Amino acid sequence: MEIDERVTPAAGGKAVPSGTRPGTATELHHGGDPVEGHTIRSVDQSLSSLRNHVVEMGGLVIDQVSSAVGSLLDRDGQLAELVVSREPMVNDYEARLDRDSLTFIALQQPVANDLRAARAIARAGLELERVGDEAKKIARSTMRLGGALAHDPVLAVARYLRHMAGLSTAMLRSAVRALDEADPELAREVLARDKELDLEFATALRQLMSFVIEDQKFLKPTIDTIFALKGLERVGDHAKNVAEQVLYMIEGERPHKPTA
Repeated sequence: MEIDERVTPAAGGKAVPSGTRPGTATELHHGGDPVEGHTIRSVDQSLSSLRNHVVEMGGLVIDQVSSAVGSLLDRDGQLAELVVSREPMVNDYEARLDRDSLTFIALQQPVANDLRAARAIARAGLELERVGDEAKKIARSTMRLGGALAHDPVLAVARYLRHMAGLSTAMLRSAVRALDEADPELAREVLARDKELDLEFATALRQLMSFVIEDQKFLKPTIDTIFALKGLERVGDHAKNVAEQVLYMIEGERPHKPTA
């Protein structure tokens, strides 16, 4: 997590580091309340711990998505099994985030900005857990499909699968970074990229429909491939939901109804 070295004007026009608030250790020797300073440091440390945890979780689920798509494209059953086996780790991350955020709210009684941050982080954890579910579904598609076919629907849309996987994970990575760094502009960039992912999904579906019309005996693997494409489109939706939580955390904008 990067440390913001920028300065912002404090009361009276004096510049202080943007992360410093009245009553912190920086100002105690100027007469700040030691109890208030200790409380603020405790709140900051708790929020920092929550942010670190959600960043770690984000890294795991991004790898889960990439590995799941890789297993599908390469028909790698062992990689698919690895993705499925790591799903409980994703769930544990989300459960801990939910528990720790509730503990923080109950014990620290944070003010509005810090309360929004804790809620946003917990909700981001829930979105990431759902991304993990999509990765698991794609991996299970790999297990059902088995080896590559002579006319494989996965290979017919391999380019779209790779592009959608790269785009959705990039959106997710940016959304988590925006949450970690409290960056509203980066969050808005994530929202703007969602249309590109939707367009790629629609194009891939048209390609698959043409494929299955030519030979209907590949209907079942085609359906599995559609589910994989839809899963990647949903990963982008969850990234968008995380980005909206960032805007809620920073600017108080009420997020839209989360996209499932």
